[in-house]
Amino acid sequence: MTVDDFIQDLNALGQELSDPQSILTELGEQITSEMKRLAPVDTGALRNSITYTIQGDQMSINMLYYGAFQNYGVNGAGQFGANKVEFGVQPRPSSEPFYAFKTRQFGLRAQPFFNMDTITNQIADAFADAVTEQL
Repeated sequence: MTVDDFIQDLNALGQELSDPQSILTELGEQITSEMKRLAPVDTGALRNSITYTIQGDQMSINMLYYGAFQNYGVNGAGQFGANKVEFGVQPRPSSEPFYAFKTRQFGLRAQPFFNMDTITNQIADAFADAVTEQL
């Protein structure tokens, strides 16, 4: 590889990483497809609500509010509200593995269909692969 080839590859990498929408779009499709495949189904509403959006250099994964309850489970004791789940690359809830209703005395068994660590690693790996391919 010549110095000119290296400079050309470096410029291509800078262009790709300055506009990551193609990488994020591919990741969004992969992640949401896998989540839909693994989501628990009663009426199909949760599965059908799983989508992704991209704004600039950020990707968000969206679903019906009760997706977090299905994924992490709900414990009948305690409170819910302080540990609201924000989807995207965020830390896991501090009360893991359970959320709790404020006044209910029943629970919901966790039916995991997504893992934030796995999603975070998948995103990091995709960008690392993009860098590696360009060099």
